Amino acid sequence: MSRPSRYEVAATVTLLSLAVVSSVLGLFRDGHYVESGFELARLQAQDATILCLGVPVLGVGFWLTSRGSLRGRLVWLGSLAFMAYMWTHYAFVVAYNDFFLGYVALFALAVFTLVSGVTTTNAVQVYDALHGEIPTRLYVAFLGVAAAGLASMWLSDVVPALLAGELPSGIAQFGPEAAHTYVVDLGVLVPSLAIAALWLHGRRPWGYVCAGVLLVFAALVAPTLAAITVVDVREGVGISAPILLGTIAPPLFGLLLAGTYLRGLSAAPSQ
Repeated sequence: MSRPSRYEVAATVTLLSLAVVSSVLGLFRDGHYVESGFELARLQAQDATILCLGVPVLGVGFWLTSRGSLRGRLVWLGSLAFMAYMWTHYAFVVAYNDFFLGYVALFALAVFTLVSGVTTTNAVQVYDALHGEIPTRLYVAFLGVAAAGLASMWLSDVVPALLAGELPSGIAQFGPEAAHTYVVDLGVLVPSLAIAALWLHGRRPWGYVCAGVLLVFAALVAPTLAAITVVDVREGVGISAPILLGTIAPPLFGLLLAGTYLRGLSAAPSQ
């Protein structure tokens, strides 16, 4: 398995630098965001988790990957998936501000570096390291339940609203921009979880890679969602019990499983 290419090195370093700049501006620059009230508090909660968690984990994962660590590679890829997920929100949902092109650059860097990193991953080596070392059925069950649960959570909100000619609760509470969450979760995250579960169930090498990436992603999303939920509760934003449970529980369980998954990998270098 090759170490990061020059492009991947440059892209990851640029991504880390821009993420720090964006988060610091969001947290400490007065008037940086057009949003106010609880919307501003939500954005700053995201900035704090990106700065204090996302950036360090991505940096450590990339450093380990550059040294040939197989564990480091999955942490790097999972962190890139987290960054892509987060920056798509900033690029498509956050009101236009002076850092708009920065959000576009961050989104593009995360997506294309993730694609590049995945395509240069030796899936067979990941399979050899994990096959027989982890409770595969447990991970298959988690990924499958997470996919079904996330799909059911959002569809149970959207479909009845469509039939009744009303707005889904998310859009009613947070405005039309909230449709972004439905699109990304139902259109990208749910299929990714389902495919990873099917491939892992079939003991396909790429199933092991995708599962690892999604578990690291979940481990980073869990504290982010927790921080946003704290803001919503503090600001008195109503959250239904099914959405609250469906949003928080799977990532938290994924956080627990990610550690076991990574420990199952051989400590041997990736090449």
